[in-house]
Amino acid sequence: MNTQPFLITALSNFKERGKFSYSAYRDRGLNPSDDEIRDGLERFFNHFADQLMVAARQDATEKEYKKLLKDALKMLNKDVFDTEDRDFICDTFYELAGIVRVDLKDDLNKWRYGSFFITMMKVVDFFRGKKEEEVLEVRSQTCTGCGQSLEALVLEKRHGVPDTDWWIIQCNSCREYNLFSIGPDVKELRCNGFHQVESLPRHEFTEEQANIRLEQIKYFRQR
Repeated sequence: MNTQPFLITALSNFKERGKFSYSAYRDRGLNPSDDEIRDGLERFFNHFADQLMVAARQDATEKEYKKLLKDALKMLNKDVFDTEDRDFICDTFYELAGIVRVDLKDDLNKWRYGSFFITMMKVVDFFRGKKEEEVLEVRSQTCTGCGQSLEALVLEKRHGVPDTDWWIIQCNSCREYNLFSIGPDVKELRCNGFHQVESLPRHEFTEEQANIRLEQIKYFRQR
């Protein structure tokens, strides 16, 4: 399967989105950083997305994509940013790594927390017998916009955990909004290919009402 068109489209959509806009911070429940910081990060990631598109057109390998991501990460001095911005930066790199299908988790943790801290955590995990992150189940549905698979990777399950909310999510590739039902017995999960926009409690919203709210979001946020 030729993934080049998908990568180009996903990276183009990434560029067009206001990744570090005032509203993007508010959506995360954060106080927006100064304009200089936000504008600088926007320019940095847009330029890097251009580099990834060039690599995609040249049919880059996973190893080549990973080198580009690691080199770009090294260009950002974490000491310049506060804790919230660092988390935001890591999430943005994680999104790009997901688009080009590269595992960047360890590198992001080292950038965020430092090599010494990560080494000590691994030692602690070893003595505690903690296992590497394991995906127990994948609960997925197809994006109504681009047809890509939107996946909830179940990392921990517990019988009896209820499915309390309808999720309104946004596809990372085409930015289409979708209604997602995670299902019961999920204690911990990780999103792959999408991010959550709103949670609608099931005791307040029927599926029909949740779909009405979905259409409202599509109308007002995509205008």
